[in-house]
Amino acid sequence: MPRFSILLCLSLIGQIFTACQTPQPPKRITPAFYHWKAVYEPKQTEKEILRQTGVDRLYIRFFDVDWDDQKHRPTPKSVVRFAERPQDLTVIPVVFITNRTMLALPVSEVPMLAKQMAQKIQQIANEHRLQIHEVQLDCDWSPRSRNRYFTLIQLVKKQMKMPMSATIRLHQIKYAERTGVPPVDRGMLMFYNMADWKNSSTHNSILDLDVTNRYIGFIEKYPLPLDAVLPLFSWTIVYRNNRFLTILNNVDSRQLATYSFLQHEADQSRYLALRDTVAFGFSVRKGDLFRAEACSEQDLTKAKYQLLSRIHNQSLTFSLYHLDSTVLAAYTHAYLQTLFEPIPQN
Repeated sequence: MPRFSILLCLSLIGQIFTACQTPQPPKRITPAFYHWKAVYEPKQTEKEILRQTGVDRLYIRFFDVDWDDQKHRPTPKSVVRFAERPQDLTVIPVVFITNRTMLALPVSEVPMLAKQMAQKIQQIANEHRLQIHEVQLDCDWSPRSRNRYFTLIQLVKKQMKMPMSATIRLHQIKYAERTGVPPVDRGMLMFYNMADWKNSSTHNSILDLDVTNRYIGFIEKYPLPLDAVLPLFSWTIVYRNNRFLTILNNVDSRQLATYSFLQHEADQSRYLALRDTVAFGFSVRKGDLFRAEACSEQDLTKAKYQLLSRIHNQSLTFSLYHLDSTVLAAYTHAYLQTLFEPIPQN
């Protein structure tokens, strides 16, 4: 090979190598919170967190849709009540739909449900003078319900005449061919509730980075632009005879440690009831297992890096679940602010 050709090849290889090493610009992040309480009446501490973190985007659960077994039809439940009007905030209505509703709903009745949902969303927005420009549907659909659910999405979008987004679970990312990809403008990847919380041997069903490793490689191949939401909440799951009994929301390991009838196990998150008693609003029996689950700052930061390195779109909404002073008390305002900061992309 002539010397000139060799030098030219070496030069081109060097340029390609340099280009590969050039850091990509950080992703453009729009910070957001979810609001999942029955009443919109943010406390002063919650308003302060919004101000300090620069969040002006709220995903507010407007209502749920569940199947009424007696009436044999879908029914709105837990409709949000606004004790005050959101000020200087972009509000995205979220409607949670149970999968059993989509399974039970006859195909012929999907258009009626879409019309009723659109009317309900618009009614709530009009009553409180909310300007909405996006609607999000939240449903853990299955292969058997996907056609009806996807049709519902299309019809709600046609009724609302605005962009639609949908929540996406990790298993729906990994098994996209089987579960299908919803016909929405964007997906909101729920990066939590990733393990079987009904199984007493599960380590942490809310956020387990060992579990995420089974799914993380599929995120960048997903055909929709993705936003993401990380969990801040904690709970304790109670088991009796290795079977799920109940969930105690906002009860963490520190609270469990204050009860003399509970014995701390070798696993720092587990406690065993030593005797029968009454606590947490139910009858505790000797041998009941209490597993406290929470999200450490270290794991949340790692999860953020995992997500931002895998999501292929350059701009995304990065949200936290959810805006509740009891939930947020476990984190400093300064740390929450770091979660919304972009990271350099290699």
